[in-house]
Amino acid sequence: MERMTFRLMFRKMRHHLPQLIGIGLLVMVGTAFFVTLYTIYLSYDRRANELFINQCYADVTFYGSFDEYDVAAVESSEGITLARGRIVHDFRNGDIILRAVSLTDEINIPYIHEGTLPSASNECALLKKHAQAHGTGVGDTIVLQGKSLRVTAIVASPEYVYMVQNERAMMARPDRFGVVFVTNDFFNGTYNEIAALGEITKDEAEIIGESIGAARTVTQDNQVNKVLFREDLKQIRTFSYIFPLVFAFLIVMVIYVMIKRTLALERRQIGVCKALGMTEGRLLLLYIAQTAVVALLGAVFGCVAAALLCDTIIGFFSVMFEVPGLAYEFYPVLCGCVILAFMALSAVSVLIGARKVLSPMPAELMRPRMPSGGKQILLEKAAFLWKRLSFNTRYALKSALRNKGRFFAVLLGMCGSCALLTFALGFFNSAEYTQTAYFDGFANYDVMMEISPMPMEMAHPVEEKFDVINRALMIPVKIDGDEYPLLVVEENFDMQRIDTSRIRDGVLIPRHYARKWNVEAGDTLRINDADVTVTAVFEQNFGLSIYTGYDYVKEIIRDFVPVYNVIFARGADISELKDLSLRYSFSYSTLPDDKNSFASLMESLNTLIWFMLACAVILGLTVLYAVGLMNLSSREYEYMFMGVMGYSLKNIMNAHIKETLIQLVIAIPFGFALGYGILNVVKTAFSSDNFVLSAAKYNESYAYAGIAVILMSALVAVVSGFYVNRLNIVEGLKVINE
Repeated sequence: MERMTFRLMFRKMRHHLPQLIGIGLLVMVGTAFFVTLYTIYLSYDRRANELFINQCYADVTFYGSFDEYDVAAVESSEGITLARGRIVHDFRNGDIILRAVSLTDEINIPYIHEGTLPSASNECALLKKHAQAHGTGVGDTIVLQGKSLRVTAIVASPEYVYMVQNERAMMARPDRFGVVFVTNDFFNGTYNEIAALGEITKDEAEIIGESIGAARTVTQDNQVNKVLFREDLKQIRTFSYIFPLVFAFLIVMVIYVMIKRTLALERRQIGVCKALGMTEGRLLLLYIAQTAVVALLGAVFGCVAAALLCDTIIGFFSVMFEVPGLAYEFYPVLCGCVILAFMALSAVSVLIGARKVLSPMPAELMRPRMPSGGKQILLEKAAFLWKRLSFNTRYALKSALRNKGRFFAVLLGMCGSCALLTFALGFFNSAEYTQTAYFDGFANYDVMMEISPMPMEMAHPVEEKFDVINRALMIPVKIDGDEYPLLVVEENFDMQRIDTSRIRDGVLIPRHYARKWNVEAGDTLRINDADVTVTAVFEQNFGLSIYTGYDYVKEIIRDFVPVYNVIFARGADISELKDLSLRYSFSYSTLPDDKNSFASLMESLNTLIWFMLACAVILGLTVLYAVGLMNLSSREYEYMFMGVMGYSLKNIMNAHIKETLIQLVIAIPFGFALGYGILNVVKTAFSSDNFVLSAAKYNESYAYAGIAVILMSALVAVVSGFYVNRLNIVEGLKVINE
């Protein structure tokens, strides 16, 4: 009996081969996508954390002006096991900024790709991304602040998994920003950073920072580099679920429709099997086994495809970050769980489709199946219009709605593909819109300079070089345990387009922060240890800050002394800034610098977007082809009969194309809406405390997505034409009478 059941299963699989191939393709592509991205997620997480641990990424960093006594005080603090002072300074050469970092023993150790770390003041190690961007190798010479340095090593760093220049330029371009590691002898002067290792909380670290007069204390988890790492992990994992969920839904739909159709056609065979003693459970297992075997094969081939594609995709992601040793790794538990999940999904789909079909008695099943009645469609009731349609058009309309399951399976395939294309193209639009909204609609300055704090009554020497200047005080504040930048400005501040009339009575916050803290205009917000009033909520996409006025700060902070440490300016001669920054020891960023930073961030996102577009096209072709195979297989006898009745291939395909057009007209608008909805949901995974992606969708992107789905449907229609042309009426009659 077991052997007979086994042979019967494979015989049925051969008979339903087109539908099963379609299901297998869906499973394979869904598995390949999920396993590829989730493997990258797991590998990236493991390798990056290994880099942080092995290269002794500092647990806390203190910023300010320090000497050896301060370093000793930190090292002797409870919870600190090791502390080292270092000097970090940025040098600008035209558009290129080189950051010189003095090496620290046993903390933030560079990972050596090639060469050896420098040991003399005229030697240096260069970060790999910048070296690649400029074609620099070991043995070459670079010039840093007038000094020639020989490159002795090409390295990676736990601090620069991302090319983080500062909190505004989170993803600097490697051709415009580089990190140079030098010996302590390169610098003369006091330390401006202390890096420390130890098991220590954020509050404990801040207490130590206050004791040594640190201007700022940042724990490892709050370093921009580490924040970006966590956010990218979240984004990769989010993407790994989006597409497979669409595939899973379509697989359930395809199997459901296929099983309903198959069981309807095989009623007589099922009745005979039940009459011979085969139980409902064994019959159900027979059909479950077919789809489970196909799901198993599809998932296995998907895992193999993931192994072949993973390193290529990692190469694309390397634009965003650099982690030594990141490559494809085989995770047997991941592959096993995915295979079992798709097999279980196929089994559940069969159970849903067959739950009411196998229960009738054998005699009832062996009776001829009653054909479904030809119900009038809505258009048919409008007789004056219906009569004016050709027979071919009326046939297309009737056949399209005759089998609702099959119709909706094709419809969902088109809708899913259109939605994912709309979603991917929407990212391009959102990035462009976000950039335009900030740099053309919000920012109104040429340069921003960060200086040492100065009293408001004192003018900085650099001010005379500019036509228009605005002063501000930027300070970190705590809200719900996290740090955020607060910008205290004067009422005549016009370097960023905010309503300065509101700053005298409270704080202005970006909408992203308002959603995060669940506050609106008029609510109270606790900043540090003071309750402040939120007077307005505004839109800001880049360089997020909280804004308030000097007068309001005087009201809530006793003994507040008005000072400024930021100067915004317009009308500057940018070429003079380099010399001025060296003369007066301040750092600055121009609006073009911020644009370049934003462009670099978008380049990293574009890698994901192109990957999404490719997957959306693959999804569309796979789904439409799979559902098309199922549709053709279930209607092959109908097309054979039409051929016998004298219909030409052209007439048959005309009806088929008209049916496809009906589905496209319905599916594309729903695909647009679904894609935009997914974009709005997923955009939060790409927003941080410094950057917010605004969902936007341009009309041309809707057009591109719609055209792509139409072209894919046209390609499937061409394949369908070849299939219909090869149908053999004699073979068909033999098979249908078995």
